[in-house]
Formats: sequence, C-alpha cells, structure tokens
Amino acid sequence: MPATLRTGTALYASALLLDRLLGLLLLPLLTRAVDPHDYGAWTQTAVAAGLLMPVVLLATPTAIVRSFSAAVGASPRLHFFGRLGGLALLLFLVIAAFVLAWREPFARLVYGETGRAVIVPALLAVLAADAAVDFATAWLRAGGRMGLISAVLAWRSALRYGVVLWLVGEGGVALADWLGTYAAVQCMLALAVLVVTLALLRRGVEPAGAAVSTVAVPRLRDLLSFCLPLVALAIFTSFSATFDRFLLVHLLGLDAVAVYAAAVSLCGVPALFYTVLGFTLFPVLARHWGAGRRDEAARLSTQALLVFAFLCLPVALTLALAGPALLPLLSTADYRAEPQVFALLGLSVAAFGCYQILLYTLLLDGRSRQVLALAVGAAVLNAALNLLLAPHWGTVGAAAAAAASNGVMVLWAARLAGRVMPWRFPWARLGRIAWHALAAAVPLAAVLWPWHAAPTVSWPLVSAAVLLGGLLYVALDWGRSGSVARMLLAK
Repeated sequence: MPATLRTGTALYASALLLDRLLGLLLLPLLTRAVDPHDYGAWTQTAVAAGLLMPVVLLATPTAIVRSFSAAVGASPRLHFFGRLGGLALLLFLVIAAFVLAWREPFARLVYGETGRAVIVPALLAVLAADAAVDFATAWLRAGGRMGLISAVLAWRSALRYGVVLWLVGEGGVALADWLGTYAAVQCMLALAVLVVTLALLRRGVEPAGAAVSTVAVPRLRDLLSFCLPLVALAIFTSFSATFDRFLLVHLLGLDAVAVYAAAVSLCGVPALFYTVLGFTLFPVLARHWGAGRRDEAARLSTQALLVFAFLCLPVALTLALAGPALLPLLSTADYRAEPQVFALLGLSVAAFGCYQILLYTLLLDGRSRQVLALAVGAAVLNAALNLLLAPHWGTVGAAAAAAASNGVMVLWAARLAGRVMPWRFPWARLGRIAWHALAAAVPLAAVLWPWHAAPTVSWPLVSAAVLLGGLLYVALDWGRSGSVARMLLAK
C-alpha cells in the first residue's frame, strides 16, 4: 500500500472512528432524552436530507475528485469552485422553494403523519449544511489534504454531539423545539469550512502525488455530462437504501422506524471501513488511471477489498450476535429488534461495502451509464422485495430486502470491473476471510446462546469471548500466506 494512501487512510480513519463513536453515543443520549416518536422523526430527517443531497450537489464531488486530483493550476480550481458552487446553491434554493410550498404533503411523506411540517425548515438547513461540507471536502480530497479533512470531520462530530447534549441533555424537550438550533450551528460550521477551502484554493498548492506538468482543464459541459448519470445513480442508490424507512413509517409508524433506525445505526458501524478506504482510495486510483497504470489500480482494488472484508466481517458478526442484547442496553427497553434483523443488516453492510470499492474503477472508466443501470436494477429489486416482505415480516422483511439487493449489486459490479481492468474478484481469499470470521465468532455464539436479548447477559463474559475470538481471528490469518494482518502492519 503506498505511503501516501496509508497515511491518508490512517488520518481519515481516526477522525471517522471518532465520528462513529460519537454517533453511537448519540444513540443512548437521544433514545433516553426523547420519546421513540421524536427519535423516529429525527432519523427520518437525516434520511430525507440524505436523499435530497445528490440533487443539490449534482454529483459534483465525485467529478471534482476525478478531474482535479491532478495538477491543473489554482485558477481553474477557483473558477470551477465558483461555478459548481453557484449551481449547487441555485439547486438548493429551487428545492427549498418547492418543499416549503408543499410543506404538509412533504412532511406526511417523510414522517408518515401530520403535524411535523414545523420541522421541515430545519430539515432544509441540515441539508444545506451537509451539502456545503461535502462540496468543500471534495476540493480538499482533490488536493490531498487528508489531515485537514480529518480535522473538519472531527470538529463536526464533536460539535454535533456537544450541541445535542446541550439542547436535550436533561430530557423532555420536543424535537421541534431544538432541531432548528442544531441545524443553525451546523450551518455556521459549514460556512467556516467553505471559507477555509476557498482560501486554500487561492493559495494554489498542488496536491500531494500530483503530476508536475499540468493536465488539460476539463470543460463545464464535460463535467456535467459526467455528473448527470451519477445524479440518477446517487438518487437510486439513496432510494434503495432508504425506501424501507419510508415504507415502514407508513406501515408501522414512527415508533417502529425508531427501533429499526437504531438497529441500522448499530449494525452500520462496519461502514466505517469502506467509507475510509473509499474516501482515500479514489483520488489515488484516479491518478493511476489517468497515467494508464491499470495494473496498479487493479492491485489496489484487490487490496482494498481484502482489507475491508478482513476488518468488516468479524465486526459485523459480533454485532449480529450481540446486537439484540446490546441495543436495549445502549438505548432503552423499548428498542428491541429481532435477531434476524441484526444478521441481515450486517450482511447488507458487508455487501454494500464491496460494491462501493468496485464502483470507483467503473466510474474512472467512464461507465457511469452502466453503473446507473446497476443502481436502477438494485433499487427496483429492493423496492419489490420490500413491498413483498415488509407488510408480512416488518423490519425483518426490510432487512432481508436490503441484504438481497446489495448482494446483487456486488455480483454485477464485480463482473463489470473485470471488463475495465486486468482483475478478477478474489473469491477464494475472501472466502477464507469469511471462514476465519465464522470460526472466531464461535466463542461469542456459545456465550450468547440461545441468542436472545435476555436480561441475564454477562457482559464481562461477552467481552472475554470477543477478545478470545479476535485473537483467534488474527492467529488464523497470520499463519497463512498473503496474510492481510501482516500486510496492514508492513512498513
């Protein structure tokens, strides 16, 4: 693994780990300070903002990293920062006007009930803040400024937790009374990040690892041509990831969505690994791809898949086994989900992470239309499975639909990736990692048998079983040729 990629990954991983830890701390804070109805509305606010994000940004962050990771000079960067930023602002204003004009129907769609229209402006402010930070960090990624990105992420995470603690720490405060203040603070942070990014772009320092000679400056028409299929891709991907929430909120109500969202938050911890790897891998892959070094891009993609699986699978299995007992402990006794939900959500996260890593090579090869077709197919499959399973099996059916659709995306993406570079999906090596993870999960499974959320769970014994399983997992890998653990520790 290249030194720049290793260093950037370590920096970003540290900040993202802090973000995930504070996110997990938000779970017990919010579930105990507000009632499940308000917690469900809080999660739906985040889901709705995330669904609108691709439309506001028009997928420009991906185009920025793809086109400006090489040395193109300060003037073109400033030019496109202004033009793309202005376009994003215009799109946000159009969306905001539309949403505010039809506030009540929009609130019923998102929250499944009347009376929530009062928090729609705060939802829009959260959307604006998140979009601004994502736009700014795309330019920082293109400039190889992983340290600064890590600092921004850490500050945003700490501020988010601190503001929520300040606003609802004593409990008994309705969501409508504090969400607006929370959103305003996030907007102030986003504005500061934009100002700092603009100042750095004016300095015109080239990204680490960029070519000495400049490359052709992309045209706005070319950037938008690249982005438009990605907008549809992002919308369908977000739709696939969130359709179950919108269906469940109308089938079962906000209380059931609150429990499902809490389980998703807990099982989503392994998403840390593919987020870190993808965030740092894509700019490096873009430079190799631009230089015609597809063999190196294939090697890095394989390494990223192996590292992701090595880190993700044992964590996903641990959460699948311990989740039914752990979730009520982190929140309240009202937050109980079936064991099958945790197992299926863990499988879904693992499959989606593999897909995300493979997606980068397809985008670099300009296969955005094929990727879009993949996302559309997965979204249609996900919606069909949800409509078939969720009405009968509730949250278990929704989790099964997510796992199945993400599994299909991996198989399809692997086939396409083999067409754009000299690469084959490492089935054998990933299978070995999976068997090691299953073997390492045996001590924990034995301790938690019969795998239900019993009040008599001995958490010291669970911790000892997890530690024993972790040591066994590393030992099984260490003794094999091509050990991922030794690759991670290699200098």
